[in-house]
Amino acid sequence: MKKILFAIVAFLVGFTVYAQSDVNRMLIVDKNGYFKAFNLENVDYASFANVSGEVKAEVTISDIALDKIVMSVTRTAACQGFKLVCVPTVQIATLSDQGLAQYIDNDNDYTYYQNFTDGELTGMQLEPRTEYTIATVGIDEYNVLCDICRVDFTTPSVPVTGSPYVEVSLEEVTQTTATVMFTPNDDAYQYSYVLGEKGQIAQQYEFFAPFYGYKNIGEMVEAWGVAHTDEDVHTWKDLVPGAEYEIYIQTRDTQGIMPEHQIYTFKTESLGGEGVAIVDVKLGAYKKMDWGGEMLPSQFVTYTPNDQASCYRMGVYLAEIYDAEAEAIKEELCTNCPEGVTGTSWYYFEPITTDYQINPNTEFVVIAAAKNINGEWGPITEVRHTTPATANMPAKQTSTIGKRTAPKKVTQQGMLPAVNPSQTATLKVK
Repeated sequence: MKKILFAIVAFLVGFTVYAQSDVNRMLIVDKNGYFKAFNLENVDYASFANVSGEVKAEVTISDIALDKIVMSVTRTAACQGFKLVCVPTVQIATLSDQGLAQYIDNDNDYTYYQNFTDGELTGMQLEPRTEYTIATVGIDEYNVLCDICRVDFTTPSVPVTGSPYVEVSLEEVTQTTATVMFTPNDDAYQYSYVLGEKGQIAQQYEFFAPFYGYKNIGEMVEAWGVAHTDEDVHTWKDLVPGAEYEIYIQTRDTQGIMPEHQIYTFKTESLGGEGVAIVDVKLGAYKKMDWGGEMLPSQFVTYTPNDQASCYRMGVYLAEIYDAEAEAIKEELCTNCPEGVTGTSWYYFEPITTDYQINPNTEFVVIAAAKNINGEWGPITEVRHTTPATANMPAKQTSTIGKRTAPKKVTQQGMLPAVNPSQTATLKVK
């Protein structure tokens, strides 16, 4: 009977269960991957029910202060109770309704079972000029998390003392470096700055805020950035040639209040020319090298872009894989850096020599292509070769080509993440 019961329930939730003697648990799994498990020894029977209408707790906000939100909550007829949260909007922006329901449920243990008129949400200190969300999840008579209701709002500004501002001047810029001077005015008690490729700081904020607890982008600038009270000169290295960069500057007044952040933009000097960009590919030695403590055969390759190249990309493939997907591989090679990806992780700029772990007597293909200063891709350089059947090579065979992991660059000052604590809130009824 228990096996039959388990099979019926599993079938109804979309699984196939095979008869097996050791089945003694029943699992109900939701779309988020969360599950509820039951010991079949304790299961009496399974049944199904119907709840009509939305199970929702509607929210309206009547007043907003930094330490208190006055709000009303009205439940639908099928809503027996609800849970709520008040969080910076960015921290839940990527959650689906199901994910948000689980987030609300995990965030607090208290369930409200009545409507509220002009209830006060207290117990937190909200940041000024910051987007927040009050979200509720309705709970039905079976204690099931149901519909989401959310209201977004922006907290009021706090008067800033004076006009805090930092004068920014580009002292020197090359293809890969930038030296910048920061001069605060008398109203700026302190300031922080952080650098990123154009658009990346805003993207990083949206991505990291849920993990690090940032409530606004100014907090992230202060956490990652370089902090000063006086004039400062800073040099960044290893920048992308011909790329646009943004410096976010966050000041504070003498009372510690944040005004709106500043953004200063500049562009590094371009590399290459307007002619045809080409990458020369030369094969080097084939010899044993250390791969994670094991001596394996390595094929050395040198890539040299010409003077018209602003950047380039390359790849090495087993011939059988390359020949089957040559056009798709070539198309991917000549792909511009996707949004949100750093140029230094997508392109190469200088000549390099590296090695690849390739078995003896193996045919492989090396390809490379470069863009000129106008962003035009040049012809693809293709070199096909078979490694020699060298004696005394290990018998180990692999189905892929081993590639060296690029050495990690030391994170520069002004690009360092940090964690901010989160806050909780409670609802008090007047």
